[in-house]
Amino acid sequence: MAQVPFKIMKIGSEARDALIKGANYLGDATKSTLGPFGQNFFLEKKNRITNDGVTIAREIEARDEIENRGVIALREAAIKQNDEVGDGTTTAIALAQAILNEIVKLIGTGRTIANKETPAEVRVRLEKERLEVTDKLVAMSKAIQSEEEMINSATVSVEDKALGEIIGKAQWKLGKDGVLLAEEVNDRECSVEFVNGVRLDNGFSTSLSINNQEKQSLELNGAHVLLTNFVFNEKVGLAPILEPMKQLYKTGARHVILFGRAFSLQAFKDMKANAEQGYFIYPINAPYQDQNEVMKDLEAVLGGTYVNTESLDIENVQLSDFGVCEKIVARRYDATITGKADDAAKERIARRVEDLEKQLKGSQSEFEKKTLKTRIAQLTVGFGIVKIGAQSETERGYKKDKADDAVNAVRVALQEGVVPGAGLAFKLISESLPEGYILKKPLLCVYEQIMSTAPAGFEVPAWVQDPVKVLRIALEKACSVAGTFATAGGANATEREKSRLMQEVAPVAPQTNPNEII
Repeated sequence: MAQVPFKIMKIGSEARDALIKGANYLGDATKSTLGPFGQNFFLEKKNRITNDGVTIAREIEARDEIENRGVIALREAAIKQNDEVGDGTTTAIALAQAILNEIVKLIGTGRTIANKETPAEVRVRLEKERLEVTDKLVAMSKAIQSEEEMINSATVSVEDKALGEIIGKAQWKLGKDGVLLAEEVNDRECSVEFVNGVRLDNGFSTSLSINNQEKQSLELNGAHVLLTNFVFNEKVGLAPILEPMKQLYKTGARHVILFGRAFSLQAFKDMKANAEQGYFIYPINAPYQDQNEVMKDLEAVLGGTYVNTESLDIENVQLSDFGVCEKIVARRYDATITGKADDAAKERIARRVEDLEKQLKGSQSEFEKKTLKTRIAQLTVGFGIVKIGAQSETERGYKKDKADDAVNAVRVALQEGVVPGAGLAFKLISESLPEGYILKKPLLCVYEQIMSTAPAGFEVPAWVQDPVKVLRIALEKACSVAGTFATAGGANATEREKSRLMQEVAPVAPQTNPNEII
């Protein structure tokens, strides 16, 4: 009979102390990476070196079950920050830890509250102070007014002058609504490519489609496209689409891109047989995330009809259901597809953008809002791909983490402006707050942490600036997470399997010589 996992429970100050200990465990581990002189963290997973806060936070756990609940709670600040802004995750953790430890001073042992405030009243006061600090932060901001300032903003985040210049110039060219994406490539140097089209999170279904051996990609110009989410196999074959394809071939067309949820070996054999007759079908996997919605985006860009399993029958496909792409570049796990820039396409895209903007207004999820904004930007102004190259895989992974932060930071910097960086903005606001404010001391944590690792006499350069939105959201998430600790009067967690833990700490038995005579 399987053993039922045991639930561990702690009450009162014992629970609160354990939760705070876990939160400090995570906070101390991540905040040491802050600033230009911060240290990197060596993760076991993929043997990865990084100073990206949310990446580190996801890999850290405490041995004690209740303490680990504190780790998870503080980690939420970084995850929420990443979902909404994509940068400033370490700042969010550092602020949450500092605010939490300040709140603890207001809470005594057991049921007593040191200053006669209830936990709920502490949370109300914290929220009121956050709004006041946010107003001061916004009032301090100034707009990005030149490409040089954009480059400076990128350089602060990426901590690499050459890569900062690439990212800053690219975002300045795209404007405040333009989207940059970072991806690793097997080049030695970093570069950027601008694309007008839709970026997909899936690619070709078979390596037989590759026509650029050097880049291991499928590259076609002026191909026809049929958008479906069908699984092509022995049951659903290519027969229904061959007749309209033959009509296309009579016009001189020879290349058709076929989107599908999946393709069987039989489907590949049928495609090969058609290729031998001079009719080429290239299978592309349908998008993985938000499949139906992204396919509708493609329908707007390429024309034709999205043949959806939920509403249409593959048997009824007609010539008019095929769209046309200007260019497609597909690899194993991604693809970029561009449509024709004619009046009909512009009209279709305008209608689709209008639909997406309605979804954006009604969305309650920050992650969904971020995704929708990216898709709208792709349809309207295009996007840029920052290609991260390096001398080694380890260096490439490190640069990719920094570039992910930077491409998000420069966009929001262009949208909402910047303030003095390296924690200086919060420091200035802290100095203006009256004594007794909960946030007065925590607002100093970023600046103090950065200065604690800086060389003697270091002063933050004037060009170092942080995006207002990154700091604004970091403070919001930090206060939300830390404020919940004020109400913690107990905690429980499932007891972990102890055998593994005991093996980790068990002393190693001395080795004996089997030939030794005792």
